[in-house]
Amino acid sequence: MLDKRYVVSLLLMLTGLSGCSSLLPSEHAEARSPFGDYLDSEIRYSQAIPGKTTRSELFALGFDPLTVGNGKMLSFIDIRLMFVQANVPLDYLPDGLLSCLEAKDRCVGYAFEFNKTDTKRVGNFWADAFNFRKKRELQGWVFRAVFILVDDMLVHKLSNGEPNIRRYEVKRNPLGPLQGAGDFIFDQMK
Repeated sequence: MLDKRYVVSLLLMLTGLSGCSSLLPSEHAEARSPFGDYLDSEIRYSQAIPGKTTRSELFALGFDPLTVGNGKMLSFIDIRLMFVQANVPLDYLPDGLLSCLEAKDRCVGYAFEFNKTDTKRVGNFWADAFNFRKKRELQGWVFRAVFILVDDMLVHKLSNGEPNIRRYEVKRNPLGPLQGAGDFIFDQMK
């Protein structure tokens, strides 16, 4: 009689877990930034004005690679490689970049990338656990900015990013846990 109760309770527990997506893993990734979201970073970026904003003011806005992190310090050569192309005439470049190219060693740049993404596995726990079907939802934002300075004065800036990332991925393995077995066996035979 004890065995029947054990089997029944085990079946009830497994049935209860079959739709329990809370057992699926989740992931959070963030490039730490002083900005709460994409809009906040865009507002701070717009406050940096070429010809008026100094290096210390740019740092105060939150774009400081030393204290905030997640930024690259660019040399004159890095900036030249980033913006000057062989098939594009120099006079096509914005005035701020031209003044940087003329200033050479007095020109520096900063490149930043801030992001925040949350990944959550959704769907059937058993299909995921036995590798038949894995579904993931990814949402978040990414903001990138480049600032060019000559003699501690901002002369050029540009930004891009993804303000509202929403992705849904499905990976199907019809053979479930055996899907990668052929590769594993082949690797063992080497």
